[in-house]
Amino acid sequence: MKCSYYLASLCLLFSTYCYSQHYQIEDKYRGDPLFRKIDMNKLEKDCTYPLNYWQLSDSKREEIDKFCPLNNLKFDFQGLYKFIYKEPVIIYNGKDFQLTLSMSEDYEDYEDYEDYENNEDYEDNDIESDVTIFGGGISLSIVKDNIVKDQVYLANNSIYLSDFAVAYQRYFISPQGEVYTLYLIETEEGICPMFWKHYKIDNQKMKFVLQDMLLNVTDGELYQIIYPNQFNVISNKPVTKIDPKELKSCEDEYNKEEYYSCYIDIYNHYNNRLKQKINLLNKNNNTIKKSYSKIQQKMASDCLMLPPPVTGNRRKTDPYLSNVMFCLIQNYKQEITDIEKQLAH
Repeated sequence: MKCSYYLASLCLLFSTYCYSQHYQIEDKYRGDPLFRKIDMNKLEKDCTYPLNYWQLSDSKREEIDKFCPLNNLKFDFQGLYKFIYKEPVIIYNGKDFQLTLSMSEDYEDYEDYEDYENNEDYEDNDIESDVTIFGGGISLSIVKDNIVKDQVYLANNSIYLSDFAVAYQRYFISPQGEVYTLYLIETEEGICPMFWKHYKIDNQKMKFVLQDMLLNVTDGELYQIIYPNQFNVISNKPVTKIDPKELKSCEDEYNKEEYYSCYIDIYNHYNNRLKQKINLLNKNNNTIKKSYSKIQQKMASDCLMLPPPVTGNRRKTDPYLSNVMFCLIQNYKQEITDIEKQLAH
């Protein structure tokens, strides 16, 4: 019996060893561990300037800047470009595949491509002289036999959004094959985290599998997505009952799939109605109980099949959230109708 237990334990240990993978990557390519786990609200608070920031002396501003963890990164993101700008660099050379860093060919984050083409700041950068390459996208690829099996958009430098705002993305690759990215926007008011993503490398399928995301697109509200079936709205504001006239106006936008201005209000309204209907049905039915969490997860698993945005550009994240919520709201309304029919009998 002891022998069997020992053999079983040995087999389990061996299988764990075979299917686990450790990614030895040089520190100059790995990124910064700050992005492994992000408290978006705290980071935004720590990196928001006081109202009198630009009236302060340089030394005072430097003291304030130290409170923002993004200003204290140990990893040299700008220096990364001089290693990879000529050709892709293999940062992990495994038995079955390689991981490579390379410059991206596209600049999908520019609000206006003419701004990029006509701006002299983005031209003729001498990378070997340590001049920053603005807007340079960096991709992480899984490569086997010189064929790219999968790729994620990993980082970029300052993307010009307007005269008062720039955006950039940072990353971290853990030894366990977890990949984290954070898209940030910097304005005269401070630095704001907008879009955090977490991938895991599947070394069997040779894929970057998206695990979870955090989207910070509206004041006081975060959208948390955990694959395959969790969609959560994390708000520091109380949920208020929507005015009937406002609901009608939002419904009109909703019917046209153009409800960016109030999709959270529509979502909260039908989400709360669904909870109420389920509670009422469960009170009237002592045999079969409905579970809100199970119903919501089933709906979310369907709606989260929509492809997520590549970066945190609002032109991408707003339509994505709108489409996900449109899908969820449709499901909520149908479930509410079904429950009302059951209550009528």
